[in-house]
Amino acid sequence: MARKKVSVESTISDDSITGIADVNLSEKLSEALGTIIKRDFGQYIAPPPIVTPTNIIPLDYLLGGGIVSSKPVMISSTPETGKSTFCFQFSKIFQQQHPNGVIVYLDIEGAGNSATSDDPDAKAVMSRIESFGLDLKTFQYQPVILSLSGVFDLFEKLAALKQAFEEKLKKEFYVLIVWDSLSATRSSKTDASTDPNQMIGFKARELTFKLEKFSPMIAFRRFTLLIVDQVRANLKNAIDGPYAPKEKSVGMFNDYRAATSINSLNHLTGQWLYLSKKKNITFSDGMGIDGWEVSLSTEKNKNAPSQYTITCIFDKQRGFDKFWTEYRFMAEMCPSEKKIYDKSEKHLKYPLAIKQLGPMIHLKVYDPENHKNILYESKKMYRKDAKKEYETNDEFHEWFDYAIQASAHYRIIEGLFKCEVTEGECVDDIAEETGINVDEYINDADNSDAYDETTAPEEESMF
Repeated sequence: MARKKVSVESTISDDSITGIADVNLSEKLSEALGTIIKRDFGQYIAPPPIVTPTNIIPLDYLLGGGIVSSKPVMISSTPETGKSTFCFQFSKIFQQQHPNGVIVYLDIEGAGNSATSDDPDAKAVMSRIESFGLDLKTFQYQPVILSLSGVFDLFEKLAALKQAFEEKLKKEFYVLIVWDSLSATRSSKTDASTDPNQMIGFKARELTFKLEKFSPMIAFRRFTLLIVDQVRANLKNAIDGPYAPKEKSVGMFNDYRAATSINSLNHLTGQWLYLSKKKNITFSDGMGIDGWEVSLSTEKNKNAPSQYTITCIFDKQRGFDKFWTEYRFMAEMCPSEKKIYDKSEKHLKYPLAIKQLGPMIHLKVYDPENHKNILYESKKMYRKDAKKEYETNDEFHEWFDYAIQASAHYRIIEGLFKCEVTEGECVDDIAEETGINVDEYINDADNSDAYDETTAPEEESMF
């Protein structure tokens, strides 16, 4: 005999509804859904990514903590901007922060060079390895000629080897892979092809397929994967003219676009950084640097809001300079701030801490809760002496570190990411980072003559 169908509504009495009226049913449903997902689909949940800080404070705040693992991280720029040097620099940072770390540097652009070669390019590579002090026991520099298929076959073998070591030794190993560069990597069809027309679009399709196929492996094995790519002229802008649609896609950088133009890069990357070379810096500028300024933009970022730009100081030999990049951030508004706040410093959520009056500069640290209170003010000095002061004066060093933490937190996290211009409210996280108890200095400031920006002589903030 067939059972009589009973409607859902008929099973819920008024009494039962009254009995659970005070229960948050949304929370119960959410809890039930979570249980089902973990029980039936838990094997598809990848472990959380590893975040490796660059140790450059404003850059790490911009990135949401640092460079992330588990998804490709794209680094794009025109040639000779500093992409490869940054990859060597980050390799050293990775070694320092992950004792169980291994780096594999696939130099496809430099394929044919070897550590024992007399070729100048090979000597330059060894010079960079030595200048960054990379431990060759855990740094594998491989100038190999691989196709796209070969690169991903190598990834698969590395993943299997990493898993075998971890299962045998019962501990995790951290792997950084640098792929330099994607634009120099040929498709697997190139060697056999005799007609260039047969190759049109194939590399993009192959890369799309490989990224989609191997992205779960990269996520579950928690690979940190840096992919260097070139940019090319964005001819579409010239062809379309001034009436072209203004919507911008990831991978388009003003007059340039990613050399490898595939939509899967937009969707499967964790972070996409674009480096734009600006004015040159010479030793005569007083910073002890031979290099240039770099505008570093987050085209995409899964860890934090993207499409923001800061200025970094790049040294040809040492990569991004931590001190001078942080100094620059506290001395001038970054490009995104100038755009959002119309170049007006008064809208910053934390004032510029490096002040210049004539040829002299000094550090002025403000109370984040009341910018009229000055927590610390250094002696005046020439800019060229600032780094030496940082290295030899413990008090200046401590307050400089506090000031950059405060500046990055309030100007990036509370400012750019929220596009707000009101004053900040809390200082606990900065105090925890630096070990400085701000309250003590606030009390001292309250009992002394308060700093009044309306009556103080005007100071010019510049780099």
